[in-house]
Amino acid sequence: MIAALLDHLWQSSLFAAAIAAVMPLLRKQSASLRFALWFAASMKFLVPFAGLVALGRLMLHAVSPELAAPLLSAIRPAAASFLLAAPLVTPAPAHIPAAELAAIVWGVGLAAIALLCLSRWLELHGALRSASPVATNAPVPVKSASSFLEPGLVGIWRPVILLPHGLSPQMTPDEMDAILAHELCHLRRRDNLLAALHMVVEGLFWFHPLVWWIGGRLVEERERACDESVVESGIRPLVYAEGILKICRFYVQSPLACASGVSGADLEMRLGAIMAREPIIDLHPAKGTLLALGGALALLLPLAAGMLGTAPISVLATRVATVLAAPPLAAPVLAPAPPMRKTRTAHPVPTQETMIVPSPHQIVARVDTDVGIIVNTTPAFAAETAAAEEPMVCRRPQQLPGSHLSGPMVCLHQSDWDALKKRNLVLLPDGRTVVAGLERRRSIDSPGCPLPNIIGGATTGMASTFSICY
Repeated sequence: MIAALLDHLWQSSLFAAAIAAVMPLLRKQSASLRFALWFAASMKFLVPFAGLVALGRLMLHAVSPELAAPLLSAIRPAAASFLLAAPLVTPAPAHIPAAELAAIVWGVGLAAIALLCLSRWLELHGALRSASPVATNAPVPVKSASSFLEPGLVGIWRPVILLPHGLSPQMTPDEMDAILAHELCHLRRRDNLLAALHMVVEGLFWFHPLVWWIGGRLVEERERACDESVVESGIRPLVYAEGILKICRFYVQSPLACASGVSGADLEMRLGAIMAREPIIDLHPAKGTLLALGGALALLLPLAAGMLGTAPISVLATRVATVLAAPPLAAPVLAPAPPMRKTRTAHPVPTQETMIVPSPHQIVARVDTDVGIIVNTTPAFAAETAAAEEPMVCRRPQQLPGSHLSGPMVCLHQSDWDALKKRNLVLLPDGRTVVAGLERRRSIDSPGCPLPNIIGGATTGMASTFSICY
């Protein structure tokens, strides 16, 4: 859990650092664009890349019941012996008091921030209840409060413009219109709702200083965006600046961060930008393309990683079931025996290891590759084998010819191994093919006699018998 949290923190911090590196290139663009980028950096703390990776995995198709049925029927016999075994007991993880202590500290910090925001909201709500309405042409209610609060937009779903008591007589109509235009710009931009979302980020990640720094950038850019909107609406910059200065004479900052005020952020820089009235340059298409590409990559790369990474169990089950549900392959055509080699080097006799198993029906061959599982439950030489209760002898996996991989472990009754040895036959490492030994080949009259095969399936065992040419 802590490792996942640390991964999320450094990924979100890296995302915010990338946006901060882009900001110097956007100084001449609108403040609304810069605000949108800082808000994306804030929301990244609520959207971990691990969630996008998991979403990419969920986009894969789910397992089909029709395809899963053959899979279940095939694995039940093999899993029977494992179900009877004693369950593995995993020891409980060691107690980590540091993790619990960190969770307690985080919870205390979250509760403290929540109580602070609640107390400020109650203070602002009390001022709003005691406020008196003001007659204006604004599309939202405008009220005057007796407390020394700056003009601001209060509320998210039912917003109200709250003005300090006695502000109207001290300002000209043009200055009052400029102040109201500023607050209405906050209303159109939904700044209170966006500020509340960032407050959630600050509450959850209060221990991260980068979150608080992003909050300051959001307040700065949203006020500049409203200043640009007021000046572009036709209000003279001097009138607007004088109105802001008059408010500062009895200004007390709003007690709630999600209440948009007129005098927020760096006032000196704001007034300088208002009076300078520098033209806003439209975003160059190349810069816009790079920003869009960066945002798309930030979303699509985790999704692609989830889709191309480790597949979930359901997808793996579907793939295995698809293979099992495929029609069986046709019987192989026997090829003629290779010509006899003129060599005196004899093949080494494979070593055998006796292993007593409870029942032949619970034997599952161990394979190291994708070679078919050989389960020998039916003797190959019915006339020469002993009773089914006799012990079985298993040969260890042998290296396949021309490969570094090993074949399966083959288990036969001792009588079957004796019959092979008596007839001078050798079972190849693949566990399926039986060829004549060196002495047997010398006695074969026809070199073109087809080689016999032993072919077994995962559940049917060895159904075919030997076909020996004399």
